[in-house]
Amino acid sequence: MKIALIHATTTALNPIEKAFQTVEPDLELLHFMDTSLLALMEKSGTLTPEIIRRFSLLMNLAYDSGVSCIQLTCSAFNDITSILQPLYPVKLFRSDEAMLDEALQYNSIGLISTVKETPIALQNYLRDKNPDCIVESIVDPGIIHLLSQGKRAEHDERVKMMVEQMDGRTEVIVLSQYSMEHVAKLVNPSVPILTAPLSAAKRCLAYLNGHIV
Repeated sequence: MKIALIHATTTALNPIEKAFQTVEPDLELLHFMDTSLLALMEKSGTLTPEIIRRFSLLMNLAYDSGVSCIQLTCSAFNDITSILQPLYPVKLFRSDEAMLDEALQYNSIGLISTVKETPIALQNYLRDKNPDCIVESIVDPGIIHLLSQGKRAEHDERVKMMVEQMDGRTEVIVLSQYSMEHVAKLVNPSVPILTAPLSAAKRCLAYLNGHIV
């Protein structure tokens, strides 16, 4: 079986590949990427017609490749699933839905983000599922770009600072970007800390095996 992965940054590649290798190494992964998308989102702050059009191009390529499902890997664009899913018979997964469903087991949720548009997309999902959930957010805008600049240590330190700042304020902490997954191993907060790639891979496999719809 083939799964399409749609990326807006190169920083998501390694975390999601590792996750699928852990869950089911025999799955065929097809990667579709447009690295201009994040810059467009950072400039506009919302899903513009241009962003939707460019995402549709990636979706068309993925669908025409005969994949069994499509997994987004950039959380800032998650709300686009409600726009594009009705246009395709193949299942389209948000980057973080499995992780956020796990987070919804708690009453208060802390979001750590490195892209300023991400918390909006995550809060939309959380409050749609549970309007009474308490969501707090800390964002250090743009530091995701430190990874592509070879400044991983600086990136990691700034994410760790956000985690430390959030610790104790909520019952669970969510690392919003795939690119932060490795930082979860570098911190030891007093509450659970959640990352998305492995949860996403497990949900895709469950869907392929007919365990969810």
